[in-house]
Amino acid sequence: MDPLGWALVVAGGVALVVLVDRLVARLPVRTEVRRRDEDRPRSSGAGPFGELVEILQPTARHLHEEQERQRHDLVLPGDADPPWAVDLDAGTAVLASAPVAGRSLTGRALEEVADGVLVATAQPWSTTTTVVVGPGGRCLVVDPALTPADLEALAATLAARGAVVEAGAATHPHWDHVLWSAALGDVPRWAAPAAVDRAARAHAALVAEADGTAPGHDPALLGRLRPLAGDVVPWSGRRVVVVPHAAHCPGSVALVVRDAGVLLAGDLLSDQEIPLLDPDATDPVADHLAALDALEGAAERWSVRVLVPGHGTVTDADGLARRLAVDRAYLTAVRDAARDGRTVEDPRLADAEQREHHEDQLRALRAADRHGDGARDRP
Repeated sequence: MDPLGWALVVAGGVALVVLVDRLVARLPVRTEVRRRDEDRPRSSGAGPFGELVEILQPTARHLHEEQERQRHDLVLPGDADPPWAVDLDAGTAVLASAPVAGRSLTGRALEEVADGVLVATAQPWSTTTTVVVGPGGRCLVVDPALTPADLEALAATLAARGAVVEAGAATHPHWDHVLWSAALGDVPRWAAPAAVDRAARAHAALVAEADGTAPGHDPALLGRLRPLAGDVVPWSGRRVVVVPHAAHCPGSVALVVRDAGVLLAGDLLSDQEIPLLDPDATDPVADHLAALDALEGAAERWSVRVLVPGHGTVTDADGLARRLAVDRAYLTAVRDAARDGRTVEDPRLADAEQREHHEDQLRALRAADRHGDGARDRP
């Protein structure tokens, strides 16, 4: 083809592109695009080539705007992030904490297991802390755990969300349930009278046990409890009912947040720990079985929908029923094993620590039987 023919082909192609662009520009859907284009400086190109550049520019602009959007999505932590984050899949809210005592803390993850009932879990032993939030953000903290840093971070997290600690409570007087931090405030901390007495008499031992696992707690605050005088926890917020029982150790109680349908079981009904008996009780198996009956009765009376164990995972009403059955089966089996040496089957015994506890309990029950304790002959 001669040069004139090529020139005619190119000119025809450019003219066709320009014609299509002009036709599309007159469609209604192009109104906003044209209005934006009028405000944009025109291309330096001229004639048909300039028109072709104008057609291609919206695509280039779109790519640039998308790159800018993605760049601004990558905000560095602390630059523009809100002081909280929510994981909808996990059902958790994590609130950033303020520095406490000159240290930078990361805050505590709080899972809202029921309306206004928040649970944090610490290691070891999947130890739970429960926060019951009342009107105006005032709150009751039950069994705060476990390290000094955990407690300070909890205090900072609560402060970040505007909560004010009004009171504390302990479900029983073991060291990991009678902890406190000055960062949580100087407030009354309630427990059963027997728990208050035991914590006072065994204070030095509690401090030593705490130092062995979570050193650094203030000895003056550890186990500083006030005796409960009735069947509810004294504070200005929601009604928290006290359910006393004789399992695990003297001075044990469970708590029920009535309007939320939440049972705080202390060291009972764990999915990770076997029923841990009171070694000083005359009939620890019977005491533990009676405690399970008491908790089951409380759950039925107050329509409990959520169980929070002192160690382990939170569960619903169906999970509560399963744990009652599993714990009753273990208690019956361990009592029979102490008498006739049969094997106890329980999935929790796969854990070495739980297996050790189980063997200790078996030895104690057998020793009591050899000394002729007739209490264990009762069904």
